[in-house]
Amino acid sequence: MKLPLRVNPLPPSRRMRVELVSAGKSVVTGGMAVTRRLTDLKTIQAALAASDFRFSKRAGQNFLINPEIPGCMAALFDKGQAVLEIGPGFGALTHALCQSAGFVVAVESDFRLLPLLKENLRDCTNLNLIQGDALKLNLEELFPNEKYLSRAICSNLPYSITSPLLTLILEHSSANPAVLMVQKEVAYRICALPGTPEYGALTLFCLMYASCEILYTVTSENFVPRPKVDSAVIRLKRHTTPLVPEGYFDLTKGLIRAAFAQRRKTLANALSCGLAKSKEEVRDGIKNAGIDPAVRGEALALEDYVRLAKIFS
Repeated sequence: MKLPLRVNPLPPSRRMRVELVSAGKSVVTGGMAVTRRLTDLKTIQAALAASDFRFSKRAGQNFLINPEIPGCMAALFDKGQAVLEIGPGFGALTHALCQSAGFVVAVESDFRLLPLLKENLRDCTNLNLIQGDALKLNLEELFPNEKYLSRAICSNLPYSITSPLLTLILEHSSANPAVLMVQKEVAYRICALPGTPEYGALTLFCLMYASCEILYTVTSENFVPRPKVDSAVIRLKRHTTPLVPEGYFDLTKGLIRAAFAQRRKTLANALSCGLAKSKEEVRDGIKNAGIDPAVRGEALALEDYVRLAKIFS
């Protein structure tokens, strides 16, 4: 049965930053036959049974079974890029990336998958397959030294470690862009706008480093085992000009954390709990920034928090 890739616009009420990518541009013709084999459900089941492999819920293992999806993601890269993939799984996205990118580094934490990956990707000469925990590795050191290759990241992130991996990618890597498949609700939170229910500390944390956009959604029937939730592919593009000036980064992050730690409180009350200052000092500082102390943190844009950081520094 052919499983459709749903490239869906989000409801207007979500007020998200959305860019649609045509599925028609996804096919990298040279390797499509292999990609189809690596996303074929019977092929996957037979290979896993032969190696006595059991999916790990703890590791958040879900393999793609729709060949269009790896193609869509890989088509966003070119031969001038070295791409780091975290969690290659059965290798479908990895193979598609090897067709598009100049070089691919794939990091797999599950040693049981290494023999399968080596077999599935045996024809990929521009690949470095590494067994290890990405959270414990220096991502910058994984990329090849060729200066003509710009650095990028592409990954179907395991749901269970999405937040720490996002932090690692944004704080400890210069890769640009990062194309990531995440849980759909997480994508909504990352790309939300001020004043919406999804808007929060995660939104602002990501925005401190990069612009964020949802490219398309991927429904749960495109995976095995089938997860309980849908996914979305997002693209993070690093800012060429920092939105948070040097010297204010940590304080801005601290203000955001304080404002959303007690989301239903007014900004003045939330910040007075999070800062070592009296409520009067906090209220006066907020007013000096041209902000109403009675608003909630979810109403403020990133530039508002930067303005507050300059006042409270």
